[in-house]
Amino acid sequence: MEAKFIGKAKLTKQGQLTLPQEARQDLKIDSKSEVYWYEFNDILILVKDLVNPKELISLVFSKRKKK
Repeated sequence: MEAKFIGKAKLTKQGQLTLPQEARQDLKIDSKSEVYWYEFNDILILVKDLVNPKELISLVFSKRKKK
């Protein structure tokens, strides 16, 4: 798994963000979808399904095994 840059979003005065179109398309997120935010060491993680935080951190920050 590699990181993929999707784009940037600007926070409005009301605290709203727009999820970039490419991310919405890739993740099949529409206007009726809910997304979930997690914070870990000053990193925000957005997911489309609710997950156990310990499992999420393990998945996102696991080290790849050397071949």
